[in-house]
Amino acid sequence: MEAFASWFVYFKIAVRALRGHLFRSFLTTLSIMIGGFSIVLMSSLAAGGLATLSRGIEDLGGSRLIMVGGKDVDRARGKETSYGAGMTLKDRDALYAAMPHIVGRTMYVTMGHLDASVDGGHFFKTGMVAADGSFLEAYQMHIAKGRGFSEEESRSQAKVCVVGHEVARRQYDGDAVGKLLVRNRDLRCRIVGQLADEDHFGMNMGFSWSDVVIWPLGTIEGYTPEVMRGAEFLLKTDDASHNEIVKRIINAILSERHNHIDDFEIFDFAGFMEKWHATIGIMESIVGFIAGIALLVGGVGVMNMMLVSVSERVREIGIRKALGASPSAIRTQFLMEAILLSGFGGVLGVALGVGAALAMGPLLRSFTPGWINIVAFGAAVNAMVVSLSIGLLFGYFPARRAAKLDAITAMRR
Repeated sequence: MEAFASWFVYFKIAVRALRGHLFRSFLTTLSIMIGGFSIVLMSSLAAGGLATLSRGIEDLGGSRLIMVGGKDVDRARGKETSYGAGMTLKDRDALYAAMPHIVGRTMYVTMGHLDASVDGGHFFKTGMVAADGSFLEAYQMHIAKGRGFSEEESRSQAKVCVVGHEVARRQYDGDAVGKLLVRNRDLRCRIVGQLADEDHFGMNMGFSWSDVVIWPLGTIEGYTPEVMRGAEFLLKTDDASHNEIVKRIINAILSERHNHIDDFEIFDFAGFMEKWHATIGIMESIVGFIAGIALLVGGVGVMNMMLVSVSERVREIGIRKALGASPSAIRTQFLMEAILLSGFGGVLGVALGVGAALAMGPLLRSFTPGWINIVAFGAAVNAMVVSLSIGLLFGYFPARRAAKLDAITAMRR
């Protein structure tokens, strides 16, 4: 109880001393406050952005995804006619018939940005994709109006297509279903569906999620079969532990069908996701470190103010020592002032950082609808601990200097 009373006395004296130089104290507190604010806000935005990216990947399947595509092999040149270069529909059917542990699959080819026109002559450029009937389901793309096309329509080379939200909005005033669209003046389709306005933040799979026209794969193969050289498979397993089995089966089937020429490659997302989560941890640490530099700068400001305070109060220190104050009491007094400065700045900075992080959520969602708003409370706690530690660390040298002053010499000054 007696120790608490003495600490309370130190606290009151520290408050009175800091209020005596209010503006100077405010400027010193401001530097700590900016540091705490930066740590909380930057850590929250980084965590939100990384969580949004992670959810975009996980929504598609995350570590359960396997992609298969063609690649150029020098020794295979000139032999394409012996097995059919690139991925073919027959390859797809052979894979689908023999593949276990698969819960989602699609075959598609991205054709890049091509000329298109509204029936009537208005030309524009948009991304185009040719895909089988399971493409929309595999990529979690939802229909806002109309419907998607079926696998039967793809096999029968039906002249139908699905357009993205942006294509429908810009070219058809938001209502594209039932209208006509022409590709490169050579292939016309009836629009049977338009996609919802959604975006998988940061996920680039070779096409836009909204500025796109999706054609049946069989239809495109019938008109321009050469584009099939760029076809890819996306497979989603029921569990990441089965990826290795699936990859071995894919390799065996395609090697047999392609005359043992290694003209395809398999990309397993399981390994990618492990590296991705490790990268997330490193990036969060870097963000926290960069923001923490502002707190260190604030610590220098605390030390500078406390040194000035000691210089201004030399006579006061001498009188207190003459009245019986011990060096530890003098040291504790100045440490209390430094901790109050940095602690108060830390509290203000953390509070403002949390408020800013909460306010940024709705703003960012207006630009990125899928944004996940996260307040990094762990970073807030760390900012408070670091703020108090900085007060103790950077206040120790001035406090030690004050404690070592000689009473008689100090009173003379």
